[in-house]
Amino acid sequence: MSTRVVLIEAGPTPWDAEGRIVGSRPLPLTAEGIDAIRHLLETLSGPVNSVYRTAQNEACDQAAKMICQKFGLRPRNNQDLEAVNLGLWEGLTREEVRFRFPTVFPQWEENPLAVTPPDGEPLAGAFDRIGGALKRILRRNRNLTIALPMRPMAVQIAAGVLRAESHESIAHHLHESIPIATIEVG
Repeated sequence: MSTRVVLIEAGPTPWDAEGRIVGSRPLPLTAEGIDAIRHLLETLSGPVNSVYRTAQNEACDQAAKMICQKFGLRPRNNQDLEAVNLGLWEGLTREEVRFRFPTVFPQWEENPLAVTPPDGEPLAGAFDRIGGALKRILRRNRNLTIALPMRPMAVQIAAGVLRAESHESIAHHLHESIPIATIEVG
């Protein structure tokens, strides 16, 4: 028997809709985001035994509450599931960041592991933080189904960690979006 982890992208937020870099900002879901989560929940077959979220992030909190309502659960908090802190880039559009940081931002888009945004979190640190949280969650929930509503980058990191991918491989997919992913873990 294996543990089933369901990763759900908590978004979009107003900044996502405006094309702004969100990072770890605690923004709510837009009406479209709420509808997207509802639609994903319609496709999600149960049972779900546990829901973990970071209560600091409003979008993740909203998504967790919706999942919990469907399965009659209470969300559990784990702050280590928080999105990657992108420091001074948060709130800016990609064009604004490219203009203000003309050498660093293109490097970050090409190889996110090589660059830490000003006042932000090193990506390797986010990998370790989220990976550590996943280990603890998996240990407590063996052979059960766990739902994790997370921000897009955190979903990519969690998916890569659960699939035992290298940091370089995870970084390559960091800017992609996967609304929902189900991963079976040994």
